[in-house]
Amino acid sequence: MGFSGGCSCRAVRYTIKAEPVRAFQCQCRDCQMDSGGGHSSVFVFPRNAFEISGAVREIARTSDRGATKSKGFCPACGVSIYNKPDQVPDMIGIYVGSLDDASAFKPGAVFYTARGYGWDFLDPDVPRVPEWRTGTN
Repeated sequence: MGFSGGCSCRAVRYTIKAEPVRAFQCQCRDCQMDSGGGHSSVFVFPRNAFEISGAVREIARTSDRGATKSKGFCPACGVSIYNKPDQVPDMIGIYVGSLDDASAFKPGAVFYTARGYGWDFLDPDVPRVPEWRTGTN
């Protein structure tokens, strides 16, 4: 299976030749800001399976758990493409909204629900974690 995606103006395109390692939704403040909503939906892939074309702008920031990560986005239209965590250099988090076809996305958990909003309705059957916990899909 492969995945492809990019930004809305099509200046940035990517392909991923791997299965996702994990799928989750996150309600941390960064993800709320990245999505412009109550959460982000993220697929995690091996970074070496990710190929990108086009200019991407990156900003470095510190996550809610204190880790440094780089967010990549299109400098022309602003669409969020990826997050690269410094502590896990062999993985990349892809914002599901940037995929050409996101129908395969099924979150294994919702993280940072302690920071979520009551108006952000998510599937009640997906396990919820008040903060971040590693080892969860």
